[in-house]
Amino acid sequence: MLGLLADLHREPTQYDLRLLYRLVKSIQPDLLCAEIHPDDWRSGDLSAVWPEYRDTILPLARRTDIIIVPVGGSTGHEYQIPGDSQFKQLRRLVIRLINSLQRLLMQLAQRPDDVNGGALDTLCDGMCAAALGVSGPQARQAWDEANQAILNNILAAAHRDPERRVLVTVDCRRRRWLMKHLHDQSGVELFPYYFL
Repeated sequence: MLGLLADLHREPTQYDLRLLYRLVKSIQPDLLCAEIHPDDWRSGDLSAVWPEYRDTILPLARRTDIIIVPVGGSTGHEYQIPGDSQFKQLRRLVIRLINSLQRLLMQLAQRPDDVNGGALDTLCDGMCAAALGVSGPQARQAWDEANQAILNNILAAAHRDPERRVLVTVDCRRRRWLMKHLHDQSGVELFPYYFL
């Protein structure tokens, strides 16, 4: 499981994508589960995919035997505050503040390892949980549904091709949730990517 900066990577001082390229190349997974919506994958319209995919992972897969498996993506309703929500403006302000702090924090990420463990990852995870909590129950439900769909698609890919080495790449904000739920699955063995 490898968390990516996703939309947080649009900030100017993020880790060098060549490091991600070398990391994925050294892992050499058979399957790479990518947080790309299957409809976007089928249509071939990948204009909205994150820079990590567009500039690094997809070109690498084209040059190697890595098979990309699109496992889902945002439902578009995560972190959205319902129109009739009480204190809507205040909630938006708090979420904007948390997002700004998170983007500042992610500017400290110099390599993929920084968003996949340690203090930076823990702080980011706490900020994501706070933003989701402020967003309300509908946003939480949308987030949980998107996470569950991604989990189901990862498991389906792993069961279709047992004994394959699978690298899962998702928004760093989903990584801990997915790892926890994958850990509980029979027939799935998780390895930290740096041990591969």
